Amino acid sequence: MPVPQHLELERKILARSHSLSAVLQPEARAKLDAVAKELLVHLMSGSADADRSGLVQKEVRRRFARLSSDQCNLLSFCVLAEVAELISESVNLSSDFTSLRLQIARDTISKLTQTLSNIMKKISDTLDSIIQNLK
Repeated sequence: MPVPQHLELERKILARSHSLSAVLQPEARAKLDAVAKELLVHLMSGSADADRSGLVQKEVRRRFARLSSDQCNLLSFCVLAEVAELISESVNLSSDFTSLRLQIARDTISKLTQTLSNIMKKISDTLDSIIQNLK
């Protein structure tokens, strides 16, 4: 998916999540926050469990009695969107540092490439000189 479409989708998801969260009772919001924190801990632990959606739905059903499938999906969506937003904010905070490191790496690669180019030119010149001397 191209970056602009990805960003537009992310904006739509966050807007929908915020509109859903705005109508939740404080007790429900607290339960969903707890599920989000558990998911973050799970993600940070590096667990190999790939079914994050299933994990969230299981926790939502455990914390909320008698949910329909649609209600469970909506609440799970809120949790997953909140976690995605938290991760995105975390990435944005470290992006300045990462950009600096990336720029330093690019500069280093550029200098190494130039040095290698100069060495290859000298080798070529030396070979040309040797060939001229042999003639």
